[in-house]
Amino acid sequence: MIQSKIGLGCGVFSGAYGPAPQEAVEDTVRTALSRGITLFDTSPYYNDSEIKLGAALLALRTEFPRSTYKICTKLGRYGLHKANFDYSAERVAASVHKSMQRLHVDYLDIVLCHDVEFVDFDQVVDVALPKLFELKQQGLVHQVGISGYPLDVLLRIAQTQNQRGCPLDVCLSYCNFNLHCQLLSTYIPLLRDAGVKTIISASPLSMGLLSQDTTPEWHPASPELKAAVSQCAELVNTYTEQNGGNVEISLAKIAESFAFSLAEADIHLVGAKNSNEVTCALEAFLRAQKLQLASGGKYDDADLQQLYKKIQRILEPFSKYTWPSPPADA
Repeated sequence: MIQSKIGLGCGVFSGAYGPAPQEAVEDTVRTALSRGITLFDTSPYYNDSEIKLGAALLALRTEFPRSTYKICTKLGRYGLHKANFDYSAERVAASVHKSMQRLHVDYLDIVLCHDVEFVDFDQVVDVALPKLFELKQQGLVHQVGISGYPLDVLLRIAQTQNQRGCPLDVCLSYCNFNLHCQLLSTYIPLLRDAGVKTIISASPLSMGLLSQDTTPEWHPASPELKAAVSQCAELVNTYTEQNGGNVEISLAKIAESFAFSLAEADIHLVGAKNSNEVTCALEAFLRAQKLQLASGGKYDDADLQQLYKKIQRILEPFSKYTWPSPPADA
């Protein structure tokens, strides 16, 4: 099986970004598989995402056998606050078995310790990861890794694992390479040096911040960044109006074209809750490979390039900004 450069982020199946009925989930998964997407990312934390994804894959198994895709899930986080985290060896094992049950599989391709910054460092490297690597030896898990937001935390864990002779297979970073933040590009060489084999960049739209729709109330970005993004959205609206509404451009399309052009990332995760969003994401990925905005590429249309540069200038002050994670009230 050839690993696709695009993976489907199934957190959207949780309902956090709008309704996600099972019929739509199955249609989304079928479209993804038909179009060559071979990685599906989920978590017990995403409400019933594992259950919906598992049911869809089971229904499609005759058409798409288990060997034609990979499942990435997570463990350790089961709610909003630190009290809802459990990185004990017992819960690690139980979570893996529960995820396999929900997903109707007898092994998991990738299992990540979820949002490692919420948990004491020693609990991650001395308890949870050793148990996960034990499950890997048993064949229940094929690749072991971590996910989280603060890149310095991810790097410290990766370096510790490498020093112990047990390097991580996978590291998932989210919201760290997009129009308003490009920190991941500076950390990828460091993560490679720490032995990480696969680096996943998730959330090209920064958890909906760059979607041009109303930003979710729960979004942790600062008021200043939200205001800057709103200013960018207005620029795009004005550009569209000036062109008689006949141009197919949006802040989300510009954002995806930029984020997906980070060639150093092995896999880009994008959420899609229906078939049309899958198709749009794949078109955006192909467009990104042509434009190569992240490495200095340009739009062919001069006016569109000017719009893109204006957006860059507005967001440039936030290129190294990160919000607190965990938040103060965690």
